[in-house]
Order: sequence, then C-alpha cells, then structure tokens
Amino acid sequence: MQYSTLAVVLSTALVAFAYDYGNSAATPTVAAVAAAAAATSSASPVHSVTVGKSGLVFDPSTITAQVGDKIEFHFFPSRHSVAQSSFAKPCEPLNATSFFSGGVTTAAGENANTFTITVNDTKPIWFYCAAPGHCARGMAGVINAPTDSSKTLEMYIAAAADVSAAVAPTRIQGGIISPAQAVLSSGTPSSSSSSSSSAPSTSMGEAREEIRWSLFALMWLGAVGFGCLIG
Repeated sequence: MQYSTLAVVLSTALVAFAYDYGNSAATPTVAAVAAAAAATSSASPVHSVTVGKSGLVFDPSTITAQVGDKIEFHFFPSRHSVAQSSFAKPCEPLNATSFFSGGVTTAAGENANTFTITVNDTKPIWFYCAAPGHCARGMAGVINAPTDSSKTLEMYIAAAADVSAAVAPTRIQGGIISPAQAVLSSGTPSSSSSSSSSAPSTSMGEAREEIRWSLFALMWLGAVGFGCLIG
C-alpha cells in the first residue's frame, strides 16, 4: 500500500516536471524576444533604384525616404552615373562634396556593384546621370520631393533639356560602391537560405523533447527501485 501511494505521488511529480521542463525550454524569454525585435528595428531600410534598366531613366525616379535610410543604385548597360545636383542648376554638381558614383560601365545585365548613399535629412535631394546627353534627355530623379509642388521633377527635367552639356564631378565620393544589399523586385530570395534559417529551431525542439522524456524514464526507474527497497 505504501509502495502504491509512493508510486502515484512520484509519477505525478515526474509528469509535472517533464511537462514543465519541456515548456520552459521551448518558450523564449522576454529578453530574447526583445533582443530579436531590437535587432530587426535597427536595420535601416534600403531603397533600390535601377539606373538605365528601362532606357535613360532612374526607376523609381521619385523616392520618399527617412533619415538613416539607404538609397542603393543598381546599374545597367551601357554607361551611367549618379550625381547630386540642385534644382536651380540641373545637370551640374551641387557642390564640391556632393555625392557621385563615377561612370559605371556595364556590358550586359546588372552590374555586380551598386552605389549606396545614406539619407542624412529630409530636404529634397536632386540627382542626375552625368553621362554625355543623358541628363538633358530626362535622366534625373529626386529624393523627398517638395510637397507643395513648387519644385517638381518634371520642372527639373524641363530645365535640364536646355542644358548644353552635363557636368560630371571630378571624383567618386559621398557613397559606397559595393555588392547589392537589396533584392530587386524581379529577384527571388533563394530557398536554401530560407530553409537553413528554419532548420535549427526544429532540431532544437526535437532534442529538447528527447531529453525531457529520457529524464522522465530515468527518474521513473529510480522511483520504482526506491519503492522496492522500502517495500
């Protein structure tokens, strides 16, 4: 009788322990969830702009961005550039420190490298392609265009048509030339990266389940042995 009572008590305690162990191991802590959220929110958005993919245009030619956002320019054939300008003087560099990608030559498809700038304020940023004849033919764009329509991209392009020749800055500056960070709309993330990111959590869950029931079995055997000794 004592053995039966003891076995019932111990088995109940062991089941509760096994259940608790599995759940506490599988449930993420508040700190872990907060850390993951902070890591996600700290990443700055990247806006992709194609350069010359559909003719002498930037696509999109009008971008809305927040301070800290990145604008990533993707180059297509044959030779293009991105240079910062002012609304008052289309097809000319804004100043000696304005950004310039340099002339980027692409034989076919998309160039392996991109030119990335970081938005430092929300004032309008006008830009153009400094390749000969491109700006005058409408290859220009704006980041954070004025909302009152006093200065529009259409006005900039109309004024650029009267410019005899675009002026290219003397050196590359104001941005980073590197492989692309963002995937263009036509691109598709690889399935291998998606599956590899989900695999660790599945394996860990299975391992915890195994450990939980292994401990339960060992402790149950110990309880039975102990019951026999005192019985």
